[in-house]
Amino acid sequence: MKNNRPNPITCAGHADLIQTKENEWWAVFLACRPINNQFENLGRETFIMPVKWSEDGFPYMTQGEDLIPMILRREGITRDTLVTFGNFSYTENFENPSLDNTWMTLRTPATDLYSLSETPGYLTLKCGEFKVSEKETPAFICRRIQHHKFICSSRMLFNPEQQEAAGMLLFKDENHSYFFSVCKKGDDKYIALTQIGPKGKTMLKSQVISPDNMDICMKVISSGEYYDFYYSLNNGEDWEMLCNHIDASFLSTANAGGFTGTTIGLYASKEE
Repeated sequence: MKNNRPNPITCAGHADLIQTKENEWWAVFLACRPINNQFENLGRETFIMPVKWSEDGFPYMTQGEDLIPMILRREGITRDTLVTFGNFSYTENFENPSLDNTWMTLRTPATDLYSLSETPGYLTLKCGEFKVSEKETPAFICRRIQHHKFICSSRMLFNPEQQEAAGMLLFKDENHSYFFSVCKKGDDKYIALTQIGPKGKTMLKSQVISPDNMDICMKVISSGEYYDFYYSLNNGEDWEMLCNHIDASFLSTANAGGFTGTTIGLYASKEE
């Protein structure tokens, strides 16, 4: 990858050819888009480009110094209101009887670890026996991160018992995640950020809060290269920063390997 080229697209491959009703040829393929030519946390995404034909009859999309464009427009196409690319906002109130296909769990459906009917309008998570660092099914409900720059927030009602923790998790794999949680150890209740890495857990920052605080809002702001973590004990008002400038590249393909992207979601566990 040339580090100085504009809007680089990398790791392109696995193309399928399609022919439109106008007899135009297009290719649908996978590729990655790094942040500032450095790394990416989005995994391989779906791209589409028009297909050209060489003089000897072979299809191609780029040749020589041609670049895959970051944005490509096709005449006659209008943007639908339900697309999940570009700028968009999404609010999940957990009012439906089941999760839609944008939500994922690890390895199994995990239906014994959460409920949408126990408290209507809320996702109820059990503090699971398995942790995300294990190759089992934890109590983790997540979505794929679709932008380098984003804001994600959640309101949580939680009164932890000893060694319980729940909150928001940024998860790449078993050895690369950030856990933004509410937990209790000893007589103290904390807001905490933990890095889960190949050598175990590292507490990056913690803040003692009143044991009476059960209604807690949590927010992650991503600038692409870094994450900032905020909490509110006043229903989304008066946000307090727990910590900022947390390295996003820890969760990247460049650091962790693989072509799957990072996810963000809600996680509850029994901590050691």
